[in-house]
Amino acid sequence: MPYKYLLFTCIILMIIGCSQNQDDSSKQPDKITMVSVDTLFTFTDFETHNIAQPTEIAILENGSMAIVDFDQKQISLVSKSGDLITTFGREGRGPGEFIRIDNLFVTDDVIHVIDTNQNMISKFDTEGNFIKGHTYKSAAILKEVTAIGSTKYVIATGGIDSTLLSVTDFKTDSNFYFGTPKGESIEVVNLQESLNQLKNGEIPDLFKNMVTLRTDNDHIYAFLNSYSILQKYDFNGNLIWEKNIELPYNEDIFNATVEKAKNSPGGLPAYTYINDLEVINEEIVILSNRKNSEVPQQLIKVNSTGEITDIYTLPAYVGYLAAFDVEIESNTVYFASSQDGIVYKSSISL
Repeated sequence: MPYKYLLFTCIILMIIGCSQNQDDSSKQPDKITMVSVDTLFTFTDFETHNIAQPTEIAILENGSMAIVDFDQKQISLVSKSGDLITTFGREGRGPGEFIRIDNLFVTDDVIHVIDTNQNMISKFDTEGNFIKGHTYKSAAILKEVTAIGSTKYVIATGGIDSTLLSVTDFKTDSNFYFGTPKGESIEVVNLQESLNQLKNGEIPDLFKNMVTLRTDNDHIYAFLNSYSILQKYDFNGNLIWEKNIELPYNEDIFNATVEKAKNSPGGLPAYTYINDLEVINEEIVILSNRKNSEVPQQLIKVNSTGEITDIYTLPAYVGYLAAFDVEIESNTVYFASSQDGIVYKSSISL
């Protein structure tokens, strides 16, 4: 999912790279454990599993894995031993069909698949049977959603009514709004204005309220994609803390995007500092973006108070890693490479 497969109406997105070769070690925070991960092993590939472009993965309670195939618009269930169990979903606008799968989450025995093109949350059981669909409302450019439970979701608002997020419960048909946005709600997209802002080294208004959302049993986490700011809320929408997460490649990524904008024939370059994040025992693990194709991506571990504690450097030889998930009991981390068409795995003690 290059940059989470960002898609803006009438915007040409450009995948950002950077040719600078400066030493990033000077930008690392103090007292951080540095770990090098030398090898990733193939867990699924196209020839064996017919998964062409894995972009999202989620581990089920029984140890099997749900894998999004962005290209074929379907979900594959794969056993812990790597055997293909079943495949479900197809392109379309009917029940259990998809146009654009941007994410999926697992709560209890429900698989939630997020289609941002249709503003649709499709629910399946762990055997791939369609249960129900919910249509959600969002004015965000990236219509990010994450699941709290079988009927309750956190949804990005895009700045509506001076809020950043909402919690919607489809069972009780209720919702509430919270969070302070970084910019106003965008009603009319002005690409030229956003491009000019980026050329001047400013965060475009169009990007200001973009978030990546995750939850655990007690908290909501919102990563503000254009600022590298992580927020932690309780389930009542109260902000517990907000931290600026200084990831190693942030400055290079932003500077490269500004240069891209200056040389743009009219398209608006998009950027984000992370590809994925997961919450593990109240700690946050972030999969970084990369500043160019020759530089390895990293897993960055952040503690419950928002401080970076560990950085795991992944092999540079693997293609773009779009997402990851962790099997905690075995310390196995799985990575979806949309570029290689492979889900990798490795033993990493997080």
